[in-house]
Amino acid sequence: MILKSQQNVNKKGRSLWYDAWKRLKRNKAAMVGLFMVIIFIIVAIIAPLLAPYPPDEIDLFNVLKPPSAEHWLGTDFYGRDLLSRIIYGSRISLSVGILVQVISLTIGTIFGSLAGYYGGKVDMIIMRLVDIVMSFPSLLLTIAIMVALGPSLYNVFLALGLVSWTGTARIIRSEFMRHRELDYVKAARSIGNNDLKIIFIHILPNCMAPLIITFTMGIATAIMSEASLSFLGLGAQEPTPSWGSIINNGLQYLRTAPWYSLFPGLAIAYTVLSFNLLGDGLRDALDPRMKDF
Repeated sequence: MILKSQQNVNKKGRSLWYDAWKRLKRNKAAMVGLFMVIIFIIVAIIAPLLAPYPPDEIDLFNVLKPPSAEHWLGTDFYGRDLLSRIIYGSRISLSVGILVQVISLTIGTIFGSLAGYYGGKVDMIIMRLVDIVMSFPSLLLTIAIMVALGPSLYNVFLALGLVSWTGTARIIRSEFMRHRELDYVKAARSIGNNDLKIIFIHILPNCMAPLIITFTMGIATAIMSEASLSFLGLGAQEPTPSWGSIINNGLQYLRTAPWYSLFPGLAIAYTVLSFNLLGDGLRDALDPRMKDF
């Protein structure tokens, strides 16, 4: 009987995710976003195969060349091929988006689950910490951390992760407050499961939908934040091909060589748009209130 019940639960779980996938496929904007994200990931993975030149190859005979058959997107002040640098820059953006979200979701999930499950003083202390962090403008707080740690790509991961976890904590807290009094949690307590097992084995798997949505949409925010920091000189340092630093280097040539800043800006817009479209579609598909079939 227990085995049969477990099989029914598994079938139901598979059905819920299958229904979500069906709803996602019906959302044309989300599928466009998914296709764009897949292209972005493929470009980042096979960047050495796609880039026509090494990203740091200096050619002083081809400085600030406009787009041509030899250099499709032109060259920068050092004669480096912009297409190659933008392609390699996708690796920076992808790694920042994923790693920052891993750090953010880890911190936010731990604090949010503890606050939502225990409530009382634990909830008060954690949520006051969340309020303190959220009281500062996120970009200014990130800049302050970067100034303290020093400009580098690895410090970007840490700074953005330490700043962006509060939204996740509030979402997970509300989910745990909703789930902690449900029958399956009471049953888990009654058979002797400890709090950690109930939190991470029983409740947390039922909060995966908002975590997936937060992770997807947070990647776009992390990419924008990294580009902003690199633009200000606090992110990836030369000769690392970061989209933000490329835009900053091209500002002084905006009238004479507009392609210098235009194309990395379009790359940022493409990437952020793709993750936002996919995130919006996932939010609609995973929303349990949207049972349209």
